[in-house]
Amino acid sequence: MSSTLTSPHAPGITRIDGVPVAAVTLREATARILEMSATGTTDILVGVNAHVVNLARHDERLRTFLNTTTFNYADGQSVVWAARSLGTVLPERVATTDLAPAVIDGAAREGAPVFFLGGAPGVASAAANRMRERTPEVVLDAAHGFFDARETDRVLGEIHDHGTRILFVGLGDPLQERWIERNRASLPPVVLTCGGLFDWLSGAHRRAPKVMQQGGLEWLWRLAIEPRRLAHRYLVGNPAFVAAVMRQRAAGRVSGAKRRFA
Repeated sequence: MSSTLTSPHAPGITRIDGVPVAAVTLREATARILEMSATGTTDILVGVNAHVVNLARHDERLRTFLNTTTFNYADGQSVVWAARSLGTVLPERVATTDLAPAVIDGAAREGAPVFFLGGAPGVASAAANRMRERTPEVVLDAAHGFFDARETDRVLGEIHDHGTRILFVGLGDPLQERWIERNRASLPPVVLTCGGLFDWLSGAHRRAPKVMQQGGLEWLWRLAIEPRRLAHRYLVGNPAFVAAVMRQRAAGRVSGAKRRFA
């Protein structure tokens, strides 16, 4: 694996309640992913939002994993705001729903095969179909996430046979991180966690209006779409996240993103 950018002393890193987040823009993240896709090592990227930080606070294994990735990026606007309140700077939110299409466009240009893994049966395939319609040049395949440990070798075989260079894993937190951790040695050059991305790419869910995205209110839109599943995450989790950031600020535990990720 390439040198880890989330070490405690790495420049361009802000630590939010112990979770390292790189100061990277959407364009920079996309360029780095395409660069890494041409290597023979495995680089792992995780999109960090308030929910991931909350989970990591009580899950030592997840927290350790997040400190061994190649880099984590600010998938949630709350993470950008948290960094600002701690006196550091993350240049922008890098929403995975924006990052994935940008990566797919770049992968099509570079001839790097992409694989979607996760979601209910049919969802990842529908997402792949829509992305192929949007970017016909991309080499893209998919498999659903409803498989057990006994089927892992088969799934890894599908990913390998596709010649995958960039893998999106959407099994939900922390299951997707656990799966990547267990199978790290058998994974392609770039692996990104993506949660429920395929629901959005497939068209099963519609994204929030731009004004809500730009105002950091996309979580409210998602809550309205899936209230039973997301009520606890947002209505309990968001205040818990804010409280944790305030405790960190009071304690002065900040690793500053003095310069941008490069």
